[in-house]
Amino acid sequence: MRREFHWFPAAVTGLMLVYSLLPIATFTLFSFNPSPFYAFPLTGFTIGWYEKLMADGRIGDSLLASVGIAAAVMVLATVIGTMFAFFVVRAAVPFKRLLAGLGFLPLVVPVLVLAAGLQVTFVEAGLPLGFGTVILGHVIYATPFVTLMVMAPLYRYNPVLDAAARDLGAGPFTTLRLVTLPILWPGIRSGALLAFLLSFNEWAIAFFTGRGVNSLPMLIYSLQRNGLPPTVLAYAALSTAVVAVAALAVLPLLTRLLRGPK
Repeated sequence: MRREFHWFPAAVTGLMLVYSLLPIATFTLFSFNPSPFYAFPLTGFTIGWYEKLMADGRIGDSLLASVGIAAAVMVLATVIGTMFAFFVVRAAVPFKRLLAGLGFLPLVVPVLVLAAGLQVTFVEAGLPLGFGTVILGHVIYATPFVTLMVMAPLYRYNPVLDAAARDLGAGPFTTLRLVTLPILWPGIRSGALLAFLLSFNEWAIAFFTGRGVNSLPMLIYSLQRNGLPPTVLAYAALSTAVVAVAALAVLPLLTRLLRGPK
């Protein structure tokens, strides 16, 4: 069966892609420009800014800090977000909608407002600002995203499968481990990867709650305060490439979540 081509949605989609990708293409081009000034035409081609970026010893330390924070956030946000998804979908408690809405507030609150609120809360609670508070802040920020990823397959989950497992002698924990979680795994895995990327690239919460924490976004922010050196463009191009690869890796999982079981 031949599908009819609709030119207007295709044109709008193409314009939106150009609008979205043009800034990325621009700073990627200038990251290979030998001149430190941003103007067309380009004066040549060089990878010197990337070499200078990699030669900066602070990059390695900041990268390790960001990866460590993001890994911890990924584990904690995935566990908490998965449990919260079970609460939203399956719990039968009074005021569940209100409680669920409160849990999703970090999705709609501006990040700067959330970061300032977290700083005040941590200070008033007597928690020293550092790696621990950054991780806690990022977990609060990333958990609702994980919950949304897990809720999609959980809404389509057939509870008859749990009943069948119990009829065959499996206890609640065994049923959860061998039946429920494997079916939900695509959503859990997508949420975990999203939590890692959100934490790795997040700046505002780290800035407000991470006294002495020199994560990679914090380092880049410090580098551009007196201007925008081309090394920052090199970092932007590299981080965009990493995120693009991760997005392509998770795309099949998201497709499976949207299509549901066949």
